[in-house]
Amino acid sequence: MNRYWLDGVDLPNLKQPPVSALVDFETPRDCVFSLNHMGVPAIDRHNWTVTIKGLVDRRITFGLDDLRGMRQYDVCAFHECAGHPFHPSVPVRRVANVVWRGVALREVLALAGVKPQAAFMWSAGADGGNYHGTEIPAFVKDLPLEELSRDDILLALQLNGEELDDTRGGPVRLVVPGYYGTNSTKWLVSLDLQATRSPGYFTTVMYNDRKTLAGREVVTPVWRVAPHSLIVSPAHEAVIAVGAQTLIFGWAWGADPIEVVEVSVDGGACWRTAQVEPRRQHSWQRFSCAWSPASSGTHRLQCRAIDIAGRGQPLAEARNCIFSIEVLAGQST
Repeated sequence: MNRYWLDGVDLPNLKQPPVSALVDFETPRDCVFSLNHMGVPAIDRHNWTVTIKGLVDRRITFGLDDLRGMRQYDVCAFHECAGHPFHPSVPVRRVANVVWRGVALREVLALAGVKPQAAFMWSAGADGGNYHGTEIPAFVKDLPLEELSRDDILLALQLNGEELDDTRGGPVRLVVPGYYGTNSTKWLVSLDLQATRSPGYFTTVMYNDRKTLAGREVVTPVWRVAPHSLIVSPAHEAVIAVGAQTLIFGWAWGADPIEVVEVSVDGGACWRTAQVEPRRQHSWQRFSCAWSPASSGTHRLQCRAIDIAGRGQPLAEARNCIFSIEVLAGQST
């Protein structure tokens, strides 16, 4: 098991709470994970700008006051890290559920006017430097044009009602609900409309899933979030009483709404259907079921989510593989 998601971690470039701390629907700011690849860049909020350029009718540069003066939108959304790009099959269970506030991307692009030749939008952050021996001039990601008309993609200025801080990508962060966090470019400085995908390192090399099908390598960008779920309570290695009713609850999420969550208390031999609460905008969804252990000893609890398109979680070797913990049932005294 990954001790980061079991115990939490507090490192200079990574902060993550244990999953057992994720009890609230809206994750408190001090429980929202933070990660940076190449360190936090120098932040000058007084002179910060975001430029819209490339295949547009009008190149436009916005200052922070310009963005604050535009209509602001709130979007409640889960926020999930895709994990380490060198180890894409290792689950990190790094997730939160927050309320972003900012300017709608489609309104910003409408002011610039997107030309018909554009097929992708490159988003660039102010961060750059050495990443595991590779010099990166700037962090750049891209999105396909068909996503850009959505009304829930934001140039975010706030997180949970407070100004977006430096460690989480402030003063301006692109937020793409339903996509892995790597696509929500931190410290946003430009949006570049182009006809092709970005040649950037974090687009072409990192954050691509590679599989061999019929002797050919198939590369899929790490964009939309696959169905995922985790158990918050009981916690790993918790001690519970035999015969006493225990509430198993947790969170499920994905790019599409989750329709079914199943829970196993015997290591996957049998599965029972949990109660799943509806999604709010792009939020995660609470699931729960009651269980009374009939025998003492170690019990392996697992959960798996299935979305409205029938997509589920693999058993192993995937960033969203089935979540599993162990609890100990004992006789009450």
